[in-house]
Amino acid sequence: MAGQDDHRVSRVQIDPAVQRQRLATLAANIANTEDCVADTLERMALTRPYDAVALRARAARARRQADLERSQAATFSQPRQPRSARSRPVS
Repeated sequence: MAGQDDHRVSRVQIDPAVQRQRLATLAANIANTEDCVADTLERMALTRPYDAVALRARAARARRQADLERSQAATFSQPRQPRSARSRPVS
């Protein structure tokens, strides 16, 4: 039937290595943002002693999130191993 292929949605193929690098960059940017948030909260704690405990707790959470994002960035920055290499037991 003529025109049958016209209704198909074409999918954009994205290179997995490029996608992993984009994710690594995004995670690193999020980590930097979380560090900035933590710095801001710590400065606020110095000027608002009545809120200092809560602000420092939030700053600590932001730092933990930054660490998690840096870990994700490092994971995505590593080349992906083929499935056969990942499924082999370690000796």
